[in-house]
Amino acid sequence: MENTVITLTGSHTADIRTLTRLLKQGISADLISESQQEPGNARIILLCFEKYYLRNNSYASLTILLTEDDAEQTAEIIGFGGGNGLFNISFGANSNFANTAVKILKEHGFS
Repeated sequence: MENTVITLTGSHTADIRTLTRLLKQGISADLISESQQEPGNARIILLCFEKYYLRNNSYASLTILLTEDDAEQTAEIIGFGGGNGLFNISFGANSNFANTAVKILKEHGFS
């Protein structure tokens, strides 16, 4: 199965609750699951999306893990699936899906 993994670091331009709202609005896909935790001074949000890609007649998945504390913000973005056929080729569906989230986060101070 093909996958794309991207790690970004934030600049606290926006808090991760705001980023979560922006991601949910900006990603054209079904939100499958959302989980939020606040251990101590940290905040953790996990978002899971799924989207159908006609070009390969398959679904791709996107998982975004946002973490934040007083010192740093991080985003782990994982696009996977989207493969079809004997060789499970995604034709770039998983990386395209992951880059949708990257674009939104970069517009809000992540690099």
